[in-house]
Amino acid sequence: MKSKITLALVSVAILTLAGCGGSKSAKFNSVSDLGGKTIGMVATAPNVKGMDRIAAYYLESEPGDVVLFNRTSDLLTALLSGKIDAAMRPKFVAEFYAKRNSNLRLIPPGKNSGGIIFMALRSEDLGLRDSLNTAITTLQENGRLAAIEDQWITNLPASNEPSNQEVAKIDGAKTVYVGIAGDFTPLDYIAANGRPAGYNVELLSEIGKMLKINFEFVSIETQARFLALSAKKIDVIFCNVQNQVSELSLKLENNSWISTNTYYNFTGGYFIVKK
Repeated sequence: MKSKITLALVSVAILTLAGCGGSKSAKFNSVSDLGGKTIGMVATAPNVKGMDRIAAYYLESEPGDVVLFNRTSDLLTALLSGKIDAAMRPKFVAEFYAKRNSNLRLIPPGKNSGGIIFMALRSEDLGLRDSLNTAITTLQENGRLAAIEDQWITNLPASNEPSNQEVAKIDGAKTVYVGIAGDFTPLDYIAANGRPAGYNVELLSEIGKMLKINFEFVSIETQARFLALSAKKIDVIFCNVQNQVSELSLKLENNSWISTNTYYNFTGGYFIVKK
């Protein structure tokens, strides 16, 4: 599929790799039914080159159109209103929304692969990166990271959304500003009032106590995260995703950022469709 990137305004700003038109009403039972259809994705990568190839990889066929949205909420609105045929998200994100909306269901990918999630920092912040890595390793080894994952992701009840949590402040400690987008729910969760809650707060609270630093959350749209990082409006991007299929990995064109160790592994490419 030959793709081009244009900017359209459809109630919200949308990046689109190809046109999206018409109401989508067909019933889809398997991934083979989605070949040639309109697939929606969130533009979560540092750049958007090759995201049509990611869709094709999980479909095991070419999509018709690939439409990129700024936010998962916009993606799901487009799906429910019939603007797209399916929304593609990592399995843990797709499950979160399917459990909470009786009009949605999941279709597994035709070809599966894992992915990793880590924090991103400016390339010069090696000391902070090393400190975060030490904390992540400790939490993995003592089982605390697994417990946080179990509580806030694996076994989070659909009827019990995370409530706002306060991160205890350490007097006189350095403040590190962390960008969150809320597009990897429930890993990166933002409550209805715009404040973070759940996994991200719990994990960074643990790390803050270990490193004796304060974390302050900054809510930011997914596509603005790396610009905010380079402009020093934030120091850390909480959620950055890399597909383990190397040819599908989307990276910046330069070396302006570095990554921490992985703190979460996921299964990618699940399709959300209307029942």
